[in-house]
Amino acid sequence: MISEESEKRTLSSLPNTPGVYIFKNEAGDVLYVGKAINLKNRVTQYFRNEGDGRQQIPFLMKEASSVEHIITDSDAESLMLENNLIKRFRPRYNIKLIDDKNYVFIMVDYNCDIPQICTAHNTLIKHAKYFGPYSSGSKVRETLQIMRYIFSYCANKKVGDRPCFYYHLHRCPGVCVGLISLEDYRKNYIHRIEQFLSGNIGEVKKDLQKQMKQFANEKHFEGAAQLRDRLRSLEVIEERQKVVLAKNVNWDFISLFRTFERAVVNVFSVREGKMVDRNSFILEGTKDTGDDQVISAFMENYYLERGADDPSGTSTISTSNNIGESNLSDIRPDLPKEIFVQEMPSDLDALKIALGGKINISKPARGKNSQLIKLGSKNAKEFYEQWSTEQASELSRTGIALNELGTVLGLSGPPQRLECFDISNTQGTNAVASMVVFEKALPKKSEYRKFKMKISGEPNDFEMMREALTRRFRPSEDPEQPRWRYPDLLVIDGGKGQLGVAVEVLQMYGLDIPVIGLAKREEEIFRPGISEPLLLPKTNYALQLLQRLRDEAHRFGITFHKSLRSKGAIRSALDDIEGIGPVKKKQLLKKFGSVARIKSASAEELAEIVGGKTAEEIFKSL
Repeated sequence: MISEESEKRTLSSLPNTPGVYIFKNEAGDVLYVGKAINLKNRVTQYFRNEGDGRQQIPFLMKEASSVEHIITDSDAESLMLENNLIKRFRPRYNIKLIDDKNYVFIMVDYNCDIPQICTAHNTLIKHAKYFGPYSSGSKVRETLQIMRYIFSYCANKKVGDRPCFYYHLHRCPGVCVGLISLEDYRKNYIHRIEQFLSGNIGEVKKDLQKQMKQFANEKHFEGAAQLRDRLRSLEVIEERQKVVLAKNVNWDFISLFRTFERAVVNVFSVREGKMVDRNSFILEGTKDTGDDQVISAFMENYYLERGADDPSGTSTISTSNNIGESNLSDIRPDLPKEIFVQEMPSDLDALKIALGGKINISKPARGKNSQLIKLGSKNAKEFYEQWSTEQASELSRTGIALNELGTVLGLSGPPQRLECFDISNTQGTNAVASMVVFEKALPKKSEYRKFKMKISGEPNDFEMMREALTRRFRPSEDPEQPRWRYPDLLVIDGGKGQLGVAVEVLQMYGLDIPVIGLAKREEEIFRPGISEPLLLPKTNYALQLLQRLRDEAHRFGITFHKSLRSKGAIRSALDDIEGIGPVKKKQLLKKFGSVARIKSASAEELAEIVGGKTAEEIFKSL
């Protein structure tokens, strides 16, 4: 809880400007991120019991120990920054999507000579247009496959002498080798693709029909036949799209279905009066929030999606990032002209500004639009029921796996925390050990560890395993910094020998931790004091869990090992020769190109660069 002194200091420091406020607990974890038109007035409400009636606010205030703020230039920027920070920190008291990976865009990237069409998980790149978001990668792949058949577009980034792969399949018009100009390619190919992605199939059809007639008049019958086939494909797509409105409109319909702890939002996308897509998304953190707040939080995510994967973790709210109050439609040309919602969003004004002020948002009371909202709610419910069944099935398999593992190994209960160790080395060089952690059968990557082996001499897997386990389990020298939490089950990648080493290390430190060895060849499970290995059926959930754990440890170790090898490859035989420093090494390699050519060079040639004495050292060493 925030003390009175801290409260006074916080409130006195807040400005009367737009911005974002951040509640944190004593450990510095972000609990809640909010936006405000006036930071001082909004945050003061939390301390004066003048909040918005949300039931979680008392719990937030009880847990919070500090409040920080970030000033923005406008209400729209505060909304966008709030969205970025929620995605970065995933605060427990904010509404957020259960899986941000649901957001996938198709990007037309204009940063190359030849515009590229690819997928993206954010909208960070300048000079690019984005279409979506799509609810899954499979939808994007399906769309790209359709586009590749209907439209010809190039995979090369620059014009050169070699055509791209798709040119040989008659799926590229040859812009990569100069058969058509870049201007023609952008106008007649990329522009049509953008129209298609925006839902304007009618315009694309007109263009193709016009070009087909032109080809026919010029007796270019092969080209006309190709366009005819593409037109037929477009007509098939049109037939799949249910005509829902007589008007030629671009609208979105946002519906809601509520459960006790979650909310499900359904989006119907209507373009040119036809239903072109349907997406459903699950949000968490909605238990004590109103429908208007859920709708508002979702729309901020869905329409202003951007920068969620920014590796720097910094805000990207400036208009220099190609998104401002007036150019959002330049980046997202597939935005609707009007949005119909089940409940009006709580942050309507800020949302409208952020969308450029050109999109009307309303709640239909009757008629066809109201019926579509109700249909969307039914779709959301159906989606949630299907998702719940899948989740229950996965949880059931996980529970069975842990229970079976505990039973076959004679443990006191299902092991909730599993650790696995693996050794990776090639001919004794750059040996590393990896430690991966699974909690409740899921990877906990924040607690993965890697060890660069310090042992010298001939490669010895047993001694390297001993070193890794010793470094893992030895007591901490600082009592205030305890070692990592011990596992409920320790898994060693290997057979009896590696298992014996693990048992010795655990006994040395007086640790009573269950341990097994998993041998790759026959997937044999070795246990201390039992000579015969345990063999489980390939379909056994417990064995499959151990295999996933072992394979993850191997993958993690190999990745680290390869990185060390690549760094080591930069060294050469010249590094060990006295008198050869970085400058002379660079000069020699620039002159001769390789160590082999340096070795075959004459003394006079070498002496010209490094001098006679060092040249002699090179001859001795090489």
